[in-house]
Amino acid sequence: MKLKVKNTKNVSNIIYYDSNTRIVYNKTGNNIVPYVKKLDNKLRIVSAFPFDALMKATIEVPKNIDEMDIEAFLTENVYKQLNISPEVDYELCYFKMDFGFDADNWTYDVYLVDDKYLEKTYGELKDRTQFIDVVTSASFLPLVLYKTDKLDTISNHIFVFIGENSSTFSFYSKGEPVYMKTLSSNIHKLRVEFNQESSLELNSIEFENFIAGKSPDIANYKSYIDSMLNKISRDIEENIMYIKRVYQDLDPTMIYYGMSIEYDNEFLSFFRDAFLIETKPLNLLASITTQKGLFATADIAITYASYLISNPGSLPNFSHLKRPKPLSQRESAQFVMIASGLFVLSLLYPIYNFGMTSFFSVRGDMLQKSYDTEIFPKAEQFRADEENLKKQIENLQQQKQAVDKEIIAMRGDMDDIHTWQVAYIQKSKILNDILQVANNSKVRVIKATAASNNNQDLVVELNLFAKSQEDITDFIKVLNQKNDYKSVFTDKIEKISLSKESNDDLTSRAQTFASAVSGNVANVANTAVDAASNALSNLNNNATQLQSISAKVNLENNEELGRSVSGYLNSIVKVVVR
Repeated sequence: MKLKVKNTKNVSNIIYYDSNTRIVYNKTGNNIVPYVKKLDNKLRIVSAFPFDALMKATIEVPKNIDEMDIEAFLTENVYKQLNISPEVDYELCYFKMDFGFDADNWTYDVYLVDDKYLEKTYGELKDRTQFIDVVTSASFLPLVLYKTDKLDTISNHIFVFIGENSSTFSFYSKGEPVYMKTLSSNIHKLRVEFNQESSLELNSIEFENFIAGKSPDIANYKSYIDSMLNKISRDIEENIMYIKRVYQDLDPTMIYYGMSIEYDNEFLSFFRDAFLIETKPLNLLASITTQKGLFATADIAITYASYLISNPGSLPNFSHLKRPKPLSQRESAQFVMIASGLFVLSLLYPIYNFGMTSFFSVRGDMLQKSYDTEIFPKAEQFRADEENLKKQIENLQQQKQAVDKEIIAMRGDMDDIHTWQVAYIQKSKILNDILQVANNSKVRVIKATAASNNNQDLVVELNLFAKSQEDITDFIKVLNQKNDYKSVFTDKIEKISLSKESNDDLTSRAQTFASAVSGNVANVANTAVDAASNALSNLNNNATQLQSISAKVNLENNEELGRSVSGYLNSIVKVVVR
């Protein structure tokens, strides 16, 4: 039972009938008081009966059944399931359950109450008034709290009400009833057990004073009150454990606890600690200030009836003495009104037909004139504007294509610049490393050049001076030990002096240098001369793949440098980077 359209109009003259005490209550201002006037048909009457008077059945409804036929299907099948005689009349309501998924069927919870029970319960009230507008179970009263936005439809709420002779446990999720059960505890039973355990003989008023904490002797009997609370909590806990076991994805978030009599607020703390669930008084949900749950129930029931009368069919109503609909809403009256209207229309049809023909003729001439003078010129202007817009779009597309080409070219340039930057940084790092090695060795580098071949290999050529061949050998060894270079070699060693040495002396020095280099120098062979010759041969054979920029220095044009290095060995060392 779900209502999409909500009307919050308040209905006046609603009174509440307590089916247990048979007392009628009226809401006056912010109070609930007994209604002492004579009942009449103008009064709207609402009442709530205990949940244990209801019967329940769960029916599977095929999804291919038309929505208009669901109620008849449920009625037929619930009679079969509960083995009820078709001759017995029952009032029923049903709820579509959203829990679980079945591809073929919907699940409905159907609740029924026997008309004989209603006749017995409300027979005395029937003798005093002709109609009972709303009759529902106390377990369904929380529904109106969701309809009127007093409670949110996101949380999962538990409602516990300990009545005089009947108590109810109700669990609601998303504003719909999921599980309801009659509790074994009730005020009458608790009072009898309390008197037996405490050896007191308390009447209902004295017992309520004890429960409300107003008795002067309460301290002497606190253990009996604690015993009573334990009985109630065990009764409630049994149902909470059932909910958590069956509906594992619906964790209770709040308990609203109430009793038909006034009770001590310490009860709420006791249940909050016992169940580890936030517990609040049910009376907070009423629109009046009261300590008695009976008055809170009456107030909520009056709100329930007011909402249901304003929104027919939105809430369960088991009344067997419903007030008939107003004459204008009855099917018979509606049929008469429709028939009368059709008869009047049949008489007016010739006049209507002539009038409409003339109207449409004149209207057609006016529309044609309006089209010729206003609409057609505008249409022509719109066509011209459309052509202009098409030309503008074509021009913009051409401009866009030109811009796209420029962007592609710029991206290519940016890629080249990035590649150059990366190569430049790489060369800088390598030169820095080699010069640091030279700085820590006994050689002096006066010129260094670097060149690469299609970014595949990098050749660094060093022009360096040293006092001895061992210094040059140590320098080359250190570079080879780094394992960062493909090869390190020298192809020529000269001694800088004022008089040139013979070729034989140079060859002898080169051979001595080669023997000092040792096997750790990757590309130096048995002799310095052979190593230089082989390296130069490899470079010459792969000239297209690997080239270098010469680091030679003409000392004749730099006399100052020549004098400073006179007597030193001069060597061109080439480093091929991996």
